[in-house]
Amino acid sequence: MRLRRLSLLLIAAAMASTMLITPGSASAAQEYGSTNKWPWSGYWWPMLENGYNLYANNGPMQKYDQYLQATGQAGGAQAWEKANHYTNDKANSWWGHCHAWASAAILAPEPAAVTKNGVSFNTNDVKGLTTALYYEPTFNWLSGNRVDAADDKSSAAYQDIAPAWMDYLLRYYVRYYKYPFIMDVNADSQVWNYPVFAYQRNSTQYAGGIEDVTTTVWYSSPDWNTTGTKYFSKTYTYRLQSGTLGQWSGTSVNDHPDFAWVPTGKRPGAGTNPYVTEKNVEAITGLDV
Repeated sequence: MRLRRLSLLLIAAAMASTMLITPGSASAAQEYGSTNKWPWSGYWWPMLENGYNLYANNGPMQKYDQYLQATGQAGGAQAWEKANHYTNDKANSWWGHCHAWASAAILAPEPAAVTKNGVSFNTNDVKGLTTALYYEPTFNWLSGNRVDAADDKSSAAYQDIAPAWMDYLLRYYVRYYKYPFIMDVNADSQVWNYPVFAYQRNSTQYAGGIEDVTTTVWYSSPDWNTTGTKYFSKTYTYRLQSGTLGQWSGTSVNDHPDFAWVPTGKRPGAGTNPYVTEKNVEAITGLDV
């Protein structure tokens, strides 16, 4: 999915803050940051039919329709989901709801299994319904451009997100603001959005405003039938230098985030299942989603 950009004014101000690197003479430093809330793990609900879909039989949407019918409302959520969020092309196996799950995991409280009106919703079901509400989230774009041509490694879209930008976002959001944001972890044409909630930064500073950095980033991971936060980490290496956007180094030249954004809310839209309403999901989960 494509997301809009922040204003140039905010970008310029942020980059000015990023470049306040203290020159040193081979001095080492270590830094750790974590958010106050760790985004919960939920499934990313692929569109390719594989048995683990929102539209699957005995899945979230079918149970939701049963709930609607039990409360005197017209069903249709499962059929709509199958008609609009389905593919049989294996080349599109990555199509899914990772952006919606990542948004819900940051903005909504974690739902738990529950039985309502005689319908039993397991952990996957309630997380799937909550995720569906965030299919078209409102957001602030933070940095980077989505890669469309995976093989064009010389393109500006492939080379961003710039190291200085990622470094700044981790330190600003995670360490100081203690709030998670989302990064696409693949610098290719596929999109895999995961919430960022912690990092550890080790650096060596040299004269002339040069800093070699190794940063490990922790992401909430999508998981099936789980509670709490499951996670994975990725380690990036890069060089920062005053007046530049920095350079990726080592394996990070070809393995770094593609773009970053932060969700701010949810909205109805053409891609959002019209049968799944905030009112009904709140009635089922008992939570302010």
